[in-house]
Amino acid sequence: FRWAHGGARSCLCLDQCKSPTWLIIYSFVALNVSFLGIRRYYFFEAWQIRSRPQTSSQPKGAIVKISLKKASKLVVLSSGLALSSGLLVGCVADGEPYSPGGDQQPDFGPEVADPGTLTPPVIVVDPGVERPEPVVFAEDQVSASNLTISGDSVYWVDFIKGDALLKWTHIDGGEDFTVGPLESLPFSTAADDAGLYFAAKSDKNIVFASHLGLQSELLYFAKDEPLAISLTQDYAYWTALDGCLYQGAKEGGSTRAVACGTGAPISLAITDGHAYWATIEGDLFASSLTNIGAADLLASGQDFSAGIVADEAGVYWVDELNREVRRLKTSTGTVSALADSQYSPAGVAQDRFYLYFATQGDGSIKRVLKAGGSDVEVMAQQQAQPAELVATADSLFWINEGDGTVMRLQKNYAY
Repeated sequence: FRWAHGGARSCLCLDQCKSPTWLIIYSFVALNVSFLGIRRYYFFEAWQIRSRPQTSSQPKGAIVKISLKKASKLVVLSSGLALSSGLLVGCVADGEPYSPGGDQQPDFGPEVADPGTLTPPVIVVDPGVERPEPVVFAEDQVSASNLTISGDSVYWVDFIKGDALLKWTHIDGGEDFTVGPLESLPFSTAADDAGLYFAAKSDKNIVFASHLGLQSELLYFAKDEPLAISLTQDYAYWTALDGCLYQGAKEGGSTRAVACGTGAPISLAITDGHAYWATIEGDLFASSLTNIGAADLLASGQDFSAGIVADEAGVYWVDELNREVRRLKTSTGTVSALADSQYSPAGVAQDRFYLYFATQGDGSIKRVLKAGGSDVEVMAQQQAQPAELVATADSLFWINEGDGTVMRLQKNYAY
């Protein structure tokens, strides 16, 4: 470690830090303390600045990327330091103790992963760090579905006596707001910072509903019944009952067919300039977003009823019929099981390294590494028929169909 007194101009030296390195700067309020060669635990308010693990091409001590987050009150310090009130600067090499309580997390986003970096960094923590527990994010929902997140808003649709109500709240919780009843019933949804886009299968409409409380706006009248919808920065993409993928600008206007497969495509994922969609008949198709023509058939005989997610390395889903979590590796086209013998798996979400899924048979939320080769980890239990997961950089959200709640779980990568 190197340390600097807060009252003086200080020099930060990282030349002895191993690779990869975490840079930590703590401001604190404490009396003068000497460690006398003994490892101790101290509590004080702190702020952390951290860097991502280094790449092999960078020198020791290099700072790759810095972000600022409030740290937990528990700080684990090595022996052999003398402290005074002010500023403590240090570096923690890979494998040394690190406490990730609260929102102090490694960078596990964005969702799209570099195919060569699907193994998360090794983090060793104090065994006294408690697991986070799920909390009720919203309650008293009648029939909630279509859970989605964009920016700082969480959206879902609640179906009540034949009416569809669009609901949303801030990602940190608080009062939930309602728009509706909507004129068209959403079959699937996607969101951006402006609001919610949804495919209304029965009305053959693609609709935009602002979360500012404005009336929903018809963007497109689809040629066939629209099923799954997804967004890029400028465009909305949706699948239709005719087996095709369509594109239209978010502000409306003309549409075009991107590519066509067969069957009824009920799930759609877009990443890295490519679209992947899965049919109720069990086929998985792919196409470049700039393509015009036939789609590529990637897999058949699968169960995609719980939806798909995708990144640069693969397409992922839970197979309810075979009780497995599966991956299609896009570089080879092979399908493999990441987890098996699961109890009624339902719903799937992802971050950079992990797949998250629900098992309704035992009321659990679980995760497994995208790269494979890991055991399934249970993150939450005793949930009421959990389904429809979505993930952010630091949290998981899901709908409990059994008791009408929307749940949130702070992700803790250390257990």
